[in-house]
Amino acid sequence: MIFQTLDDKETCVASYFQGALHFDQIPEEGSGTWNYHTYLPEKVKFAELWAGGKTIDQVCPEELKEDWDASTNRLKAMLKSFYHVGLTIDDFCFYELVPHRFLKQHAELKNRITEHVLRNYPKPENYDTTIRTEQVLKEISLQPLKLNASNIRLQIATTSGRDLFNRLRDNPYIKYNQFGTRTGRLTTRPNSFPILTLPKKIRGVIEPYKSVFLEFDVVSAEVATLFYLTDQPIPEGDLHEWINKKAFGGKLTRDESKKRFFSWLYDPRKSNESLEKLFSRQEILERYYSNGKITNPLGRKIEVGEEKALNYLVQSTFNDIFLFNIARLSNKMKEWGMKSRISFVVHDSVVLDFDKTERSKIEDIMSVISNFDGYKFGLHMSLGTNWGAMKEIL
Repeated sequence: MIFQTLDDKETCVASYFQGALHFDQIPEEGSGTWNYHTYLPEKVKFAELWAGGKTIDQVCPEELKEDWDASTNRLKAMLKSFYHVGLTIDDFCFYELVPHRFLKQHAELKNRITEHVLRNYPKPENYDTTIRTEQVLKEISLQPLKLNASNIRLQIATTSGRDLFNRLRDNPYIKYNQFGTRTGRLTTRPNSFPILTLPKKIRGVIEPYKSVFLEFDVVSAEVATLFYLTDQPIPEGDLHEWINKKAFGGKLTRDESKKRFFSWLYDPRKSNESLEKLFSRQEILERYYSNGKITNPLGRKIEVGEEKALNYLVQSTFNDIFLFNIARLSNKMKEWGMKSRISFVVHDSVVLDFDKTERSKIEDIMSVISNFDGYKFGLHMSLGTNWGAMKEIL
């Protein structure tokens, strides 16, 4: 049974199915809906994820296009009118503000588009991974950040600084988009708190609800991923120093070795016999690149020219491994009954709102983040009373 939810807030559970609106209820036999919500069972198929993150406008069949455009334009007009009179959907259940007759018409169109996608689009190989990722990202989106202007007194001493703080305070919710890039690197949606682009001098505005922020970031993420892709164990210690020693006899500085390595890795026109012996680019591409498309070990497929195929393969593989482990960590923390929680993710790092009484779980947390498919990725750990005061401790 295809159905639609009427709000994404857990306090506003309502749905449309079998031609009627149902409040405080979702169908027990619901089989598919458009997008994921934290209160929906895992057995449900989510058309947005099934379509690889395409928007509902992009997948709408031609015979429904005119009706769907008219319905969404009317919806946008309603939302705009709510804004002008000071109403926000964060303060109310969406279905409390919209005429029920319109809700039914809009949801029925959405049902038909959802059914079209689930019938006509093939199931992505990485569909299960995208669900797990979406789950943790939605959980983060429902948790407002705790903002404290006193942590950035100098920055808000100016008019522009105060205006920036007011904008941040008015929207403390992070709304990630796991489909914003082709390689799976997270972006944020237009109406999100700008966690990925927040200037370093402003980061101190974010502070934990609990004791401290605990941050873990993967060491030399792309290099470690290259070891994984070539079935080689990841060496302990500094990976760039290891490459410098093996490929350049240790004659270069770390920065020189790093620059030369990446220049070779992602430019197929450049050759280096020593580096090729360590990581055969040709063998990697023969394994993961075919017919103009890479398929990474987690099932993500990307159409790309050969000149950028290795770049996309390495980046997408790391991004998918990292987010897979973050989703696994979220589930483990629930199993362990922890008070600490994931606060946000920034590229190759995850920040926990950490309760200091749970310090005995730090090693377990690190094990979940660092281990994947028999491989162990190195981690840095930092600690701070706000995000602008993080100090590396490992």
